[in-house]
Amino acid sequence: MQVSVAGGRCDLCGERLCLTARITSAGRSVGLCPRCDADNPHGAELIAYFATRSAVAAQDRATIADLLGRWLGSLDQDRVTAAAPSLAEAAEAWWSLYQKRAAPDESGAARSAVQGQTV
Repeated sequence: MQVSVAGGRCDLCGERLCLTARITSAGRSVGLCPRCDADNPHGAELIAYFATRSAVAAQDRATIADLLGRWLGSLDQDRVTAAAPSLAEAAEAWWSLYQKRAAPDESGAARSAVQGQTV
């Protein structure tokens, strides 16, 4: 998991986020919103912590990691959204698909290029 403190705006209400947690293995991310997560006990503890700090103090890492885990575990899966791919990731995905389609099939004929795409 990768956590960024204070970045972006809430997709639901537009409030500035306290932090964004990106679950790298799943390619998903979720933001901690001071408005939308205030009623969640685990979210409220994190919001209170970051209300007076812009980073996690070394002595608080274990506590914050525990709170993050509890907060993420308490979220409805609809809140955890798929992260948008970076330009490099999108280009790589397109190129892989293009190469598969341009490769010769069993008969030796090249498959057609990706429809709607220009090379």
